[in-house]
Amino acid sequence: MANFDFSQARLDQMLADANTVEQVDDIEAMFLAGLEAQRLARLADLRNNSIKFLDLIDAMSGHLDRLSASAAFGANPAMQAIRDEIAALHGELHDAEGLKKTFVTSDGLVEVVNDEAAVPGVAAPVPLPPQGAVLDTPEPLNSSSYVVLADEYVRFFNGAGFRTTHAAKIKDFAAKALMHRARYEAVGNPLGIPWWFIAGVHQMESTYNFNTHLHNGDPLSGRTFHVPSGRPLAGTPPFSWEASAADALRMQKLDGMSDWSLPRALWRWERYNGFGYRKRGVASPYLWSFSSIYLRGKYVADGQWDGNATSAQCGAAVLLRALVNNGDVDIGTDLVTETESGVADGPIPADPVHAPNADVAAVVSHPFEAFWQANLADVDHFSWREFLFKGGSHANNGLNTDPPAEFWPNVIPLVRALEALRARLGKPISLTSIYRSPAYNAALGGSATRSQHMAFRAADFQVVGAGAGTPGDWAAAMAQLRNEGVFEGGIGIYPTFVHVDTRGSRADWDNR
Repeated sequence: MANFDFSQARLDQMLADANTVEQVDDIEAMFLAGLEAQRLARLADLRNNSIKFLDLIDAMSGHLDRLSASAAFGANPAMQAIRDEIAALHGELHDAEGLKKTFVTSDGLVEVVNDEAAVPGVAAPVPLPPQGAVLDTPEPLNSSSYVVLADEYVRFFNGAGFRTTHAAKIKDFAAKALMHRARYEAVGNPLGIPWWFIAGVHQMESTYNFNTHLHNGDPLSGRTFHVPSGRPLAGTPPFSWEASAADALRMQKLDGMSDWSLPRALWRWERYNGFGYRKRGVASPYLWSFSSIYLRGKYVADGQWDGNATSAQCGAAVLLRALVNNGDVDIGTDLVTETESGVADGPIPADPVHAPNADVAAVVSHPFEAFWQANLADVDHFSWREFLFKGGSHANNGLNTDPPAEFWPNVIPLVRALEALRARLGKPISLTSIYRSPAYNAALGGSATRSQHMAFRAADFQVVGAGAGTPGDWAAAMAQLRNEGVFEGGIGIYPTFVHVDTRGSRADWDNR
């Protein structure tokens, strides 16, 4: 238990140094707030009193800052001792329930690289779609790939309802973030990082404690000792919050990034804590705690899982949702339509019966075949080889690759949607483009931001044979299947083909 010294002796000593009525008022008010804060810290349900506790901490810090600005107290050694005691009291709140990393050492971090290099963001993100139906603890995808997860982030954000038991507290946490906006901007503006992103990290890592490292909530009096340890590498403790925060953000290589759309920000927040919740089938409370997306399960120590534990923190995405709802943050999303060329990436095959693409016969053996047999053996009208077609342009530029194994589960709903269309139309379907590597997608003139093809959950197709109809006819049939609940995703019409994807949310466009 942290100890704030509110003894009569200390009070008398500080009052003896006071020169003005205002200083007397600050000293007495600071001691009263400290006494109440310590009383709350002793309670078993400190978390239920967290906002009141934070208000007291803020009040104590305000009194202390005003006193420190005067000559009478600026050099008083007791002032730093009081700051340390306030920091320790604040630490009681965060240490009781703060979320730990999902890994034990820094080796568990997703490699921190310039994550916009391969998948850059759009120049002007579109507005967020209206908040949709509330999602009840959906199971997240087990991946750490931004390309795979981006649309899930948007879908979860728009389906995240505030749990009624936490609604008032969410509002208060958002107000706390806004109160410190200027301080977050002072660190973030030179680095090109929005203030609200730093506020989200600060809430999750420190519960708004400016006496701790932004890396993980360790005290600024020394270098970090939890994961990541030994930070900042340069400088001598005690560190200022601003210097340490800048080091934490640079360590994550967040400085200089230009894409701060919703999905990219949520991915970066989750990376900060780790993607370990996904392998447990639980949406990370680092993002979704206090919302309908998350119910229970947390890492109670670095790398230590407890399926019955429940986060008592307000998740960063939920904090952002509150700021957006209040009009304090205006954020867009690059959840956009595919902007690919209108020319199909592959010829109409000569075989009108089955309609495989010309190069699929060359695929003799591949581990994807076993995956297909385990998950899609009942599919009658397509073969596993067709979904490894690299596209007609690959023969010339050689830029495409096979889809990575972590993406293979993404194709299952896509195959079933196409199989349903084939059965509905009764005519052969030719797949002209399925998986595209980022480099290949860009070479085709496609959206370099986040094409669904790059996640192995999109296909461009043509219906072939006599009476095949038009792309408009094929898209209409696809839309009918979507309305029937066969799949959920995007449908795009082009002059000679139709794009379909299973992103999980609806998008429609006509580029004929």
